[in-house]
Amino acid sequence: MKQLTTLILLSLLSLGVLGQVKNDNLKSKLDEYFTALTNLKNFNGNVIISKHGQILLDKTYNITGVTDSLKITRDSKFIIASVSKVFIKFSILKLVEQKKIQITDHLNKFIPDFPNGGNITIEQLIHHQSGLPRELTNKDAYDSLSLSKVIELAKLEKLQFEPGTQTLYSNVGYFLLHYIIDKTSSNGYLAFIQNEIFNKMKLNNTLEYNSTKSVPKFTYGFDNENGKFIPTSKENINKFETGNYLSTISDLYSFSQQILSGQALKKSIAIEMFGQDSILVQAGGRPGYRAYFYKNLKTDITFIFVSNYTDIPIQEATADIINILENKPYEVPHKINRKEIQLSTDILKKYTGKFTLEADMTQTITIQLIGNKLYNLDTNGEKTELHPDSENTFFESPTTKDGYIFMLNQQTNQYDLTIISTGLKLKTKRQ
Repeated sequence: MKQLTTLILLSLLSLGVLGQVKNDNLKSKLDEYFTALTNLKNFNGNVIISKHGQILLDKTYNITGVTDSLKITRDSKFIIASVSKVFIKFSILKLVEQKKIQITDHLNKFIPDFPNGGNITIEQLIHHQSGLPRELTNKDAYDSLSLSKVIELAKLEKLQFEPGTQTLYSNVGYFLLHYIIDKTSSNGYLAFIQNEIFNKMKLNNTLEYNSTKSVPKFTYGFDNENGKFIPTSKENINKFETGNYLSTISDLYSFSQQILSGQALKKSIAIEMFGQDSILVQAGGRPGYRAYFYKNLKTDITFIFVSNYTDIPIQEATADIINILENKPYEVPHKINRKEIQLSTDILKKYTGKFTLEADMTQTITIQLIGNKLYNLDTNGEKTELHPDSENTFFESPTTKDGYIFMLNQQTNQYDLTIISTGLKLKTKRQ
């Protein structure tokens, strides 16, 4: 009996050692990845990653040799842009728990004259299935907008598809959820989120940004313009969204761990935040800032970062990190040096035309052939040369994977365009 007990203890110890070795290996790979990204001047921020409740990476990464103003600490507060949407989702579900609304309620219950409001539910708004566009038409024409004005402009937008039949990321839809929270909660949107989320969950470093007040440890955002680190404008910092929130890596991680605790919101209701795939993922970005929030219930992986720098290959980097954690192939970031080749005019002609972004139908890209070179013409007529490095791939800068990919559509027998921007793959439709 004593020998059997000893064998069981040895087995358990060996499993523990193997588990620790495996976690140490993951820690090393994760740190190697973000260190390489930082050395390439493609990341500046705080990261926290955990799996099965164990933190594998909790570290601050600073680009060196640029400007002291870029430097951050673990306690720095960052504008989190659209990552604020996780608070919107939570707030809507809290109102459901309080029986002030139902997730199946239609939009016209709250805005009676909203076009197609009888066909759009709160649930569809939450999961970007309302059919509403990504952005308001001509949103850049306004310096600032009140919530009531946003709603009036939203009424003018046309549906991109029948509600509930497709998924299309929609900031417009979240403005509507913002409005619903504001009208159905006792003291309005900001007070509701402050009391029901930040206070109850003790997120003491999460707050709405107000430029008239000094915020301790607020971190200023930077963009990369032709290799130069440029502070973002005050207009971008004060930009109106569904809550212009600041937060820290610690607060966001704490929120991720409390979502399903049952303390601030019943677990049976909070589970709606994750959708059918059991994943809650939200990226946030604006000039000067990037943020990412990922929580997977099936793999028990949580991955969050905040950054005061925009030149991050976000789609590629986030996919690589998940691949590391799931023991799938990935590539450590390395220096890129793309080489231009020469293509015939006949080949280049195939790629010319006008293309509309699927994610934002208000954005049009014009590809034009001038001489024997391909150019992207913006709405102001400014042109940017596209350099080929294969028969169907082009770049603007040779030191990045960003660029343009043209693929033959077998149905139309014309070439479709995908744009790679900071690692994001943006599909377009030919006009």
